[in-house]
Amino acid sequence: MDYKRVLRLHFVNHLSGREIAESCGDCSKTTVNEFLKRFRECPELTYPLSEDVTNEYIADLLYKKSGIAADQLLYRDFNKEAVYKALARKGETLKHLWQKYNAVGIVDGKKPMSYRQYCRRYSEWADSKQLTFHIQRYPGVNLELDYAGKQLYLHNRRNPEETTKVTIFIAALTYSDYFYAEGMTECDIKNWIRVNNNALAYFGGVTPTITPDNCKVAVAKNKDWISPVLNKDFQAWAEHNDTVLTPAKVKSPRWKPVVEGHVKIVTMHILMDMEDMIFYSLDDLNRVLMEKVAAENRKPFEGLTYSRYDLFTTEEKETLLPLPSSRFEYLERKTVKVAQDFSFTFDKVHYSMPRKYLRQELEIRAGEKEIYVYNKHGDYIRTHNRSYTPKDWVIIPTDMPAEYKDYGYWNVPYFQQKASAIGPSTRALIDAVIRKYAYPVQSFRSCFGILRYAEKYNPETLESCCKDAVLTGKCNYSYICNTISTYHKEPPKDTLSQNKSKESSSSSISGTYKDDDSKYSLKNLLKRQETEAGNEES
Repeated sequence: MDYKRVLRLHFVNHLSGREIAESCGDCSKTTVNEFLKRFRECPELTYPLSEDVTNEYIADLLYKKSGIAADQLLYRDFNKEAVYKALARKGETLKHLWQKYNAVGIVDGKKPMSYRQYCRRYSEWADSKQLTFHIQRYPGVNLELDYAGKQLYLHNRRNPEETTKVTIFIAALTYSDYFYAEGMTECDIKNWIRVNNNALAYFGGVTPTITPDNCKVAVAKNKDWISPVLNKDFQAWAEHNDTVLTPAKVKSPRWKPVVEGHVKIVTMHILMDMEDMIFYSLDDLNRVLMEKVAAENRKPFEGLTYSRYDLFTTEEKETLLPLPSSRFEYLERKTVKVAQDFSFTFDKVHYSMPRKYLRQELEIRAGEKEIYVYNKHGDYIRTHNRSYTPKDWVIIPTDMPAEYKDYGYWNVPYFQQKASAIGPSTRALIDAVIRKYAYPVQSFRSCFGILRYAEKYNPETLESCCKDAVLTGKCNYSYICNTISTYHKEPPKDTLSQNKSKESSSSSISGTYKDDDSKYSLKNLLKRQETEAGNEES
């Protein structure tokens, strides 16, 4: 129970014991009334209280054990102004100052306060003075990250009304105020890592700690600030650059005051000037943005003769940690399955795998230039060079089997036999598709897709389409897929109705005329004729 608050509510606000209990919420009416009774009966305490009276002192005095003198329970005060000035020194903390205060021990019969009470008394003093603690900044220690609140837009040359939003990323060094800004159309993790890489390259180094805003691409969860959950890809970026991420408190701009000041500068002095400009590409927008950022960095501070750039180059640049030899590369993650053609598909490109991985699920981590393949347990398997050509095949020759008869029904004879059953043009087209690839296995998906149209429509339709494809030299799956529907003709409704009427009339004929159809066969008629001729001769 906060005894000093209870006394203030009772003597200043004139609240009853019940009202005080409801206001505090951590004690009952009986407990409040009992405390007020003891307070009135205590000769050592009167209201208003003196400055050196604490809650601990009140509790020890009113609920003291027998044998303890009251004067032994008074607490020794300390100089709050001196503590405030001492905290401005590098490395100084409130706990260290309390340890020095506590080490003095009992003075004039007054013992030192506990650390908790020491912090509370200092906090109350700071609040009464309306003081805010000035954070001492040191070169090359911290970098703060945030987004600007205002957005710009890219315009479409063909359709002026169509626009794309551009969000402005800002990174600021806390000592020199030297800052970097870049526009981005997508605020996903891939682009977040890209702009952070660009910022470190702009500064030419990295700080030991980085304080990002609580955006989802940086921080997954930050409930209590003590143990935030970081985005795993951004955490990997920090480890690669040998730095530590210390996210700011949620909805607490004062935890990253430097970059918040630059958000204001960028919004009011840079983006407002660029708002009326028309940009058709992100590169053009960023070029103008960087020109204005460079000019702002070289502008002297208000009332001073040097600029952010001067302070950065003379005092902070040399204190930054060196960048790693290579930039961190964001890896796209995806689970794929190896198909019967000894390949998996990623971003519309086929990548070959050995026979033992057929029908297995693999984890893909794709970078800008290479694709790393892992099994489902996270064990590394191999690396492929990344291709950006749709429908391309990236093949390691040893993955391709010498023959195909022992790995399933998809093989060259299988597709050739299926095509021959439909017609010669279909067979010619399938042969042409197979010949286009270095390894026949690469064509199997296209062959399967082409032959499937014989079931979707009918063999005659597919044969007609394949005939024109062969004649025009367009022997590929795309041509068949896009044109086969034009070759398909639905049978006329009159023909269907006639067929149905014939079937219904034939089914209505009585059994007298359908007793035994075999007697009217050619064999039985010849046999009957021979029998009748023999009877006539006899």
